[in-house]
Amino acid sequence: MLLGILKETLIFQHQDNNRFYRYEIYKNEHRGGYFTIIYFSGGRINQSDKISGWEMISPFMLLKSNYLPNAKIECELHFNETHKTTVLQ
Repeated sequence: MLLGILKETLIFQHQDNNRFYRYEIYKNEHRGGYFTIIYFSGGRINQSDKISGWEMISPFMLLKSNYLPNAKIECELHFNETHKTTVLQ
């Protein structure tokens, strides 16, 4: 079980296809640093109805930063390198 206190929630938009990514930054209670959980905003079709929701795509990503503003920058860099430059189909 992950033990941490939610410190910040960041939402980024993928400009090419209007998809959203949510990064929840937690203060790690045992190790002292920060970690993030990453979610993707997707829609599912259930009996002709589109249901929007958040799908967890990364349950635990340890951040190098021990200072919250740097952790936020680290998440933004991760989004830009991993999701923003990815061509989704």
